[in-house]
Amino acid sequence: MYGKITGTSVSLCEIADDKEFDRVLVIGSKTPVDTARCPFSLDLGESGATGTWNRGLDKFPIVLKKVASLDDTGEAKVDGTVEIPFWAQTATHRFAGVYEKAGFLVCMSKLRVIDKKKKKVVQEIVFDDDDCDAGMLMTPIYMNVQKQVGGSFETISVNFRGGSAGYSRDYVFSHRFKDYRLLVN
Repeated sequence: MYGKITGTSVSLCEIADDKEFDRVLVIGSKTPVDTARCPFSLDLGESGATGTWNRGLDKFPIVLKKVASLDDTGEAKVDGTVEIPFWAQTATHRFAGVYEKAGFLVCMSKLRVIDKKKKKVVQEIVFDDDDCDAGMLMTPIYMNVQKQVGGSFETISVNFRGGSAGYSRDYVFSHRFKDYRLLVN
């Protein structure tokens, strides 16, 4: 999603395909993003947001309640339990990161592996990360876990800030143990 904030009003558009994702989020636009036809229109308040989703003749009310928040633009602020779903997924699993405050930084403390059919957490990968770098490399936070394409193994990479350009750690799914294991080179 992308959008525009004017005061307490927010207009949000849905990204429909890879081309639009590249245009809006990866490459960016030299001209301001047009949000006139965005289907989401919200008014922000202290405890959440209200508004509508509108596309053609279809119009639905939206009521969002604030349950958690994360702000890493200054001194780290985390309210509630912040769980961020990642875009990467396999045929069997999807992934969500739990973000927490550590000192004056925010980072992912653990990665939840969620079985799509069972709709429950089947594994938690805890990061021993004294520098608080896990899940903080990519600007769109949803891209800090990536699926590796190719080969006969299900592999995901978790991105870490740190060093000059960050780094990643690969986790391979073990069919024998039915969980993801850190790949050691």
